[in-house]
Amino acid sequence: MSQVPASRISGRTRDFWLAASLVGIVLRLILLPLSPRCGFINDHDDLARWSIQAVDKGVLTLYDGPPPRWNLVVWRPEGPTVLQRNFDSICAYPPATAYVLWACGVAFKAISPDRLINTPTSRTIFALPAIAADLLLAAGCTAIVSTYRPSRAARWAYLGVLLLPPFLWNTSVWGQIDSLPLAAATWMIVALIRHRWIAAGALLALTAMLKPQAVLFLPVWLLVVVLSRPIWKPLLALCIAALVAFLIALPFTLHSGLRWWQISYVTNILSGYPNTTLMAFNLWYPDVLTSGSDDALALWHGLSKDVWGKLLLGATLLGGFIWMLRRWCKDDRAILPWTVWTTLAAVMLPTRVHERYLLLVLPFLVAAAALHRRFVPGLILLLVVATAQVTWPVWLRAEPTAIASLGVNAKTEYQTWRDSMPPQQRDAALPLKDFVETLRADLQDRRAATVRYEWLFVGLALVAYVLTAGVILSLRPVPTASPESAASKTFYPTLGAA
Repeated sequence: MSQVPASRISGRTRDFWLAASLVGIVLRLILLPLSPRCGFINDHDDLARWSIQAVDKGVLTLYDGPPPRWNLVVWRPEGPTVLQRNFDSICAYPPATAYVLWACGVAFKAISPDRLINTPTSRTIFALPAIAADLLLAAGCTAIVSTYRPSRAARWAYLGVLLLPPFLWNTSVWGQIDSLPLAAATWMIVALIRHRWIAAGALLALTAMLKPQAVLFLPVWLLVVVLSRPIWKPLLALCIAALVAFLIALPFTLHSGLRWWQISYVTNILSGYPNTTLMAFNLWYPDVLTSGSDDALALWHGLSKDVWGKLLLGATLLGGFIWMLRRWCKDDRAILPWTVWTTLAAVMLPTRVHERYLLLVLPFLVAAAALHRRFVPGLILLLVVATAQVTWPVWLRAEPTAIASLGVNAKTEYQTWRDSMPPQQRDAALPLKDFVETLRADLQDRRAATVRYEWLFVGLALVAYVLTAGVILSLRPVPTASPESAASKTFYPTLGAA
């Protein structure tokens, strides 16, 4: 049998990478025109206004106070309307993201001098960093797979991540920048499994300086420290992470002390959004569907739901940690399944979880599925759930708390409705009680139209969690070649099942 020339193989491989990257970029550019009408306008308005503040007043002022209000386009059926959003918030992202916002703001001012928000131009400018991060994210997932199994699985993992609907929608339509910290985190995992300690520490710092959700990867580092010998190497990497993070944040620290830390970490993690779930189809969503309340501070058997969620997460992480140590001993191939375990538990069990946090799990689950096909069913189910979660503003008719919160907002909505009427018609307007009943009936109809889909998606999410956790618990390491052999230094066999 004749052999295929190496040059042809390398050429085919190169063509695959180019074609896959091109497909991923083109799909995102095709979806971009949908974002002004279908995207979540509030978050885009925040990002754009913070970028304007960074350019006009200086990037170091982002934590001093909220940005000025700015004109944005609201696309309605009757036509576009230019207005200013009646809401102000201080930049809630760490310093590395602040630099990204400043760069976007420079481009925004150069390309669109009026800096009108929620236009195709503004959406494209703020999507480009996330699109680039999507490519890096896919490449990081490929690097994880190729470390353990250098084969076609690594290439298909690259294409798979690029084509995942949740990332396509989140980046191009919703206009979020979640891919930036996730790309850094994925390459951090690559550095950890390849024992590139300096790079791992620097990437941990970059992840932490892009988004506070970097704390979800601290359990991964704990396992790495316990498994690694000599132990001083991962500890040195953590010191490097602290140093790099200090340098990234230093200009902001000199400007306003630790205000950036207080706002982007302390407030975000400890004080923000006291909801059981923020449209995340996790363990707490059935509670919202049945009770109509998402109050995380409400008591349940003597403890708040927030405390119950933390206890459940803590018990799951502790139990999983002990299991990993017993099952894997000092085998650092446990890093990948442990990363899936911790990130999935962190979005399925505690309260205060946003819908987009499920994206943190997907690249690592794709890598695990490429190495072990038993992860595939859970991955497919979670892809359906994640797609539903990031697209809920499009298909959900009314949020599950809408009816319960009607009494709180009724007077404001009633006054706004009356003020919108001509003065001569206001005396004949419905009284407040009838207005509220009309709203209640409308909300009940809208809730009835989509509630069955919510139950379906939360059911799929919980099933996927159980399936994925079961696979992780059943894994056991396949014996490798002797540590002295050259093969063991360059090739990690795939994970085996019990």
